[in-house]
Formats: sequence, C-alpha cells, structure tokens
Amino acid sequence: MITSETIGERVKQYRLNQNISQESLAELAGLSRTAIIKAEKGLSGLDTYLAIMKALGRIDALEAAFPEEAISPVQLVERNKRKRQRAYTSEKSKNLNENKQELDW
Repeated sequence: MITSETIGERVKQYRLNQNISQESLAELAGLSRTAIIKAEKGLSGLDTYLAIMKALGRIDALEAAFPEEAISPVQLVERNKRKRQRAYTSEKSKNLNENKQELDW
C-alpha cells in the first residue's frame, strides 16, 4: 500500500534524479522551500504535489494515477431517466396563451 511518506520519497527521488535543489524546485513550482521539504516528508496536500510534479515535468505520473473514467451504459440510462422534460413545446405554449386570451371576459 502506498503511503504519504512513500509519495514524499518518490518526489524527492524525482528531484534528485534531475539534479535540482530544493530551492530551485521551489522557485520552479512557485512554492517555498519549506513546502518542498514538507512534500518530501509526505506532509503536503494535492495542490502542492501537483505544482511540484508540473515543475519536474512528471505530471503524467499523476495523470496515470487518475485516468479519465468512461461512463457505463447503465449510468447513461440512469442519467437519461432523470432528465427534465418540458411540459409544453414552445408551439403548444403559444397556442395555450392564444386560447387563454380568447377566454378572458
């Protein structure tokens, strides 16, 4: 099972493999050096990791972890059942308004 500490270690290894200092990575990612240190310890949130992975050119690794999921046929049927239906078409509404005007006394 992957832990936040494991993610931090991997981020650190990505940085070291590219021979980038924490200071340089912080500047590239638009973060503080403290944020990089925390991330490498597994103590950061997703926004921080996104910024770091983009700066390291490794955003593809995160995208692989969260692939776009296709909607199943069953879900499509359920969605279509819940679609709002109009009570009248615009032509019917127009005819109803005309009839209402004729009935006004």
